[in-house]
Amino acid sequence: MSELKIVPFQKDEQNERNQKEIVRRLEEILKHVREGHFQTFAAVLISVEGDVMDCWHNGGKPYAMVGALESLKTDYIQACIERR
Repeated sequence: MSELKIVPFQKDEQNERNQKEIVRRLEEILKHVREGHFQTFAAVLISVEGDVMDCWHNGGKPYAMVGALESLKTDYIQACIERR
């Protein structure tokens, strides 16, 4: 017979911090949208397991969204991927 072991559950503090930061930023976005300042939106979420959810709404100026995505991509690459 195999020996049973107790595996203690440990909180993932990094995941909790990430979750709070995402909620904070979403609330900030929602505040601006409710005030009527924006017409176009795009979002990408990646779960802890690596699943991707994305969505968008285009209320106008699609070329501005493409430019914003390119700018975001550049910032992300510079911040998260080691330069060679």
